[in-house]
Amino acid sequence: MVNYLAAICFLMIVAGSGVARAGDDCHVSMDKWQSRDAVQAMATSRGWTVARIKIDDGCYEVRGSDKAGTAFRAKVDPATLVIVKIKHKVGESDHDDDRRRKSRDNEG
Repeated sequence: MVNYLAAICFLMIVAGSGVARAGDDCHVSMDKWQSRDAVQAMATSRGWTVARIKIDDGCYEVRGSDKAGTAFRAKVDPATLVIVKIKHKVGESDHDDDRRRKSRDNEG
């Protein structure tokens, strides 16, 4: 009985995580997609430097850096070129740098 309940709980968690991730997918038919050149133009107009444009989960995924030089990854709707999701790469904190420096100083 306990194994049965554990299996049900596991399946509910797995199914729930799939639903949560589905929110950043794009569901657009290919005939409505704008070109990669249009994505590049949109990125340039925002001041982005593009390193890569690829397709992921039915969206364009743009990797590059913004005006401030911060690296990012953005999912873009292929029909409207609206940003669906964006993640900026957060640098390491000064505290982490201090800890590494102390570790190196103690090694030698």
